[in-house]
Amino acid sequence: MPQFPGGDAELHKYIISELEYPLEARLNKEAGEVLVAFSVGMDGYISGVRVVRSVSKSLDAEAVRVVSNMPSWIPGKKNGRPVRAEMSIPINFKVKYENKFVDEEESSEKAHNEKFRY
Repeated sequence: MPQFPGGDAELHKYIISELEYPLEARLNKEAGEVLVAFSVGMDGYISGVRVVRSVSKSLDAEAVRVVSNMPSWIPGKKNGRPVRAEMSIPINFKVKYENKFVDEEESSEKAHNEKFRY
C-alpha cells in the first residue's frame, strides 16, 4: 500500500494545516465527511482525484483541493516493484461552536450567532 511521507500522523497534520472551511459552508452549517478517492502512481504522484461520497459542493471542492495539492506519496510495491494504487481518504468537516461540535443535523439560532472554529 502507498504511504503518505511520515505515515498517517503526518497525513492528518497535513490535512488539518491545509484545510480551509469554506465560508458558505459555515454559514449554511454544512458538516459531514467527504470521501475522496485518488490514484497514487508508480512515481508517487497523485492523480484522478474525485469525490466518492459528497456532502455539499463547497465542502467537496475544498476536500478535492486539499487532496490534489498533497505532496507525492511513497508508492506501493508488488514483488519489490512500484505499482499504481487506488486510495481513498475521508475528510471530516465539523464546525465548533464554543465548546461543542455541531454536525449536519444540529442547528440553532445561538449557534448561528457564535464564532466559527475548526
